[in-house]
Amino acid sequence: MYHARLKIAPDADMCVKDALETHTAILKAYARRLTGNAADADDLLQETMLRCWQARDRFKPGSNFIAWGRTIMRNAFLSARRRDRFHVNLPDDGLAHLPGVDGGQNGIIEWGEMERALGELSPEHRAAVLLAGEGDSIEDAAIRLAIPEGTFKSRLARGRMRLRELAANPKAKTPPVLTPQKSRKRRPRNWAGVMIG
Repeated sequence: MYHARLKIAPDADMCVKDALETHTAILKAYARRLTGNAADADDLLQETMLRCWQARDRFKPGSNFIAWGRTIMRNAFLSARRRDRFHVNLPDDGLAHLPGVDGGQNGIIEWGEMERALGELSPEHRAAVLLAGEGDSIEDAAIRLAIPEGTFKSRLARGRMRLRELAANPKAKTPPVLTPQKSRKRRPRNWAGVMIG
């Protein structure tokens, strides 16, 4: 059949299929670390599994499948990042200069403004607002983001508040991200000569 034509060993299909089923969770965790969010991680995992299946004739049974899969995933991730460099975003007023038909342009401009405002949000707040906008319940959205429900509610409230601020004042600057300060090193106390009691 196609195994002989593509020079694939007949047992390679089962070997790669079993390895993909067994190690999907590990590959998904690695995808999450690379991309930083669940939606992009799912897309990257799907692309990786497809590439692994297409390259199954190059996998040697008995070798380290996780290392092989991670290499394929990292290469797919880097290729996508390189491709994204060549996508150009229009400036904020670019939509106003495009020719169009009378009628539906206001909706496009409003959508462009909303998209810009969403881009100003932190990734955590943006994810919460988008999941709520899709109609997910608080419980489902918290599960999808792997956070407690209270944390999801807090992120959603802060994200919506920030969107309202940006709608009222489009030139509002993004608040600075607070970084935790390093704790000062304390000098050891000298207890010599101190009498207790």
